Amino acid sequence: MNLTTTSSANGSWLALLSATFACFIIVTGEFLAIGVLNNIAEDFQISSGTAGLTVTVTSIAGMFSALIIPIYAKSMDRRAVLLVLTILMVAANLVTALASNFAFVLLGRFFLGIALGGFWGVAAGLVIRIAPKQLPTALAVTIFFSAVTLVTVLGVPIGAWLANQYDWRMPYWVLVALGMVAFLMLYFSLPSLKPSSSLKWKELLLMPSHPIARKGLILFILIFLAHFAAYNYFTAFFKQSAGFSDGEISGLLLAFGVASVFGNILAGYFGKYNVRYNFAIMALLLGIVFLAFAMSDLLLMQTLFLVAIWGIAAGMIPSSINIWMYVHVPHLVEKGSALVTFMFLILITIGSLLGGFILDHFNGITLMSVAALTGLFAFTLVLTMTRGVRNVAVNSCPSC
Repeated sequence: MNLTTTSSANGSWLALLSATFACFIIVTGEFLAIGVLNNIAEDFQISSGTAGLTVTVTSIAGMFSALIIPIYAKSMDRRAVLLVLTILMVAANLVTALASNFAFVLLGRFFLGIALGGFWGVAAGLVIRIAPKQLPTALAVTIFFSAVTLVTVLGVPIGAWLANQYDWRMPYWVLVALGMVAFLMLYFSLPSLKPSSSLKWKELLLMPSHPIARKGLILFILIFLAHFAAYNYFTAFFKQSAGFSDGEISGLLLAFGVASVFGNILAGYFGKYNVRYNFAIMALLLGIVFLAFAMSDLLLMQTLFLVAIWGIAAGMIPSSINIWMYVHVPHLVEKGSALVTFMFLILITIGSLLGGFILDHFNGITLMSVAALTGLFAFTLVLTMTRGVRNVAVNSCPSC
C-alpha cells in the first residue's frame, strides 16, 4: 500500500525547511567535536582521550534532555520550546568558541547536549504538523532527517577545514551565526504547536508496548548497533587492517557521507510503499559489507564501493525508524519521539563501547565479523518477525 497519509496541520515548506536547517546546525555542532578533537587537545595541551570528553559530555546530556524536556515542558507550546532550545544551541556554541580553558569547552558542550536531545525529542514527533498540508508522510520525514546525512557531507568536513585553515574556534563562530539565522527562520515560520497532551514518565513505554512498534525498535537496535560499532572505528580499521593512508581514509569517509544522502532519499522512496523493505535492505547491505570487510583482502577501489554501500544503508536508518512509527503508530509518535531520540544517543554510546572492547581485546576483523552477524540476524528477523507487516494509513489505524 502506498503511504499517502498527509499533514492536515497549518505547516508550510518554510517551517519544515527551517526545522531541518536548525537540526542540521545542532547535529553539526555535535559531531564537529570529532573533527577538531586533535586541535582542541593541542590548544589546551591535553591528551586526545581527555579531549574526547567533548563528545561524551554532549551525548550524556542529550540522552537525559531527550526525555526530561518533553516531559517537563508539559502543556507548553512546542513552538516556544524549539525556539528556546535553538537559542540554547547558539549560546552553547558561543561558550565553546570563547572558552579560555577546557572546563568551559565542556560546559558549552554540555549545554549543546541539552539543546540537541531536547530539540530532537520534540521536533522529531512534530514533523507532520510543521510540514505543508498534503505532503506525504514519508517525504516529510525524509526531508527532515536529511539534516543528519548532510552533516557527514557538508557540516563536519567544512568545519574541519575551517579549523585547519584558521583555528578550531572558527567553525563554532560560524555555527553561532548560522544558529541565529535558524532561530529567525523558525520564529517567522513555525505555527503554534500545542501538544495533544502532556507526556508522563510511564508513557515512555507506550511505544515499546505496542507489538508492531516494538518490532521496529528491535530491528532498529540491531541495525544501528551493527552500524555504529563499526563506524566509530572506521579510521582505525582501515588504517590497521587495510593499511590505507590518512588521505585515502578521508576519501572513504567522503564517499560514505555522499552515499548516506542517497540512502536517506531511498528510505523515503521505499518507505512510502512498505517501510519493512527499508529494514530488509539496511540489514542485508550491512551484513554483506561487513562480511566482505572481514573475509577479503581490501583493495582501495573495492573498499570504496563497499563503503558507498555501507553509507547508503546507514543513511536510511534515521528516516526509516521514524517512518515506521509514523506509519504504524501515528498516535504514539509525538510522545514516543523522546524515547526514539534517547535510544539513538544511548546506542551511539553502547556501540562505541562495544566496538572499542572488541577492537582492544580481539581485532578489526572480529569487529567486522560481529557487525556482519548482527546485521544478518536483523535481516532474518525482518523476514520472520515482521512477515505480513504492511504500511497503513492513519485513518485505518484502529488505535488512533
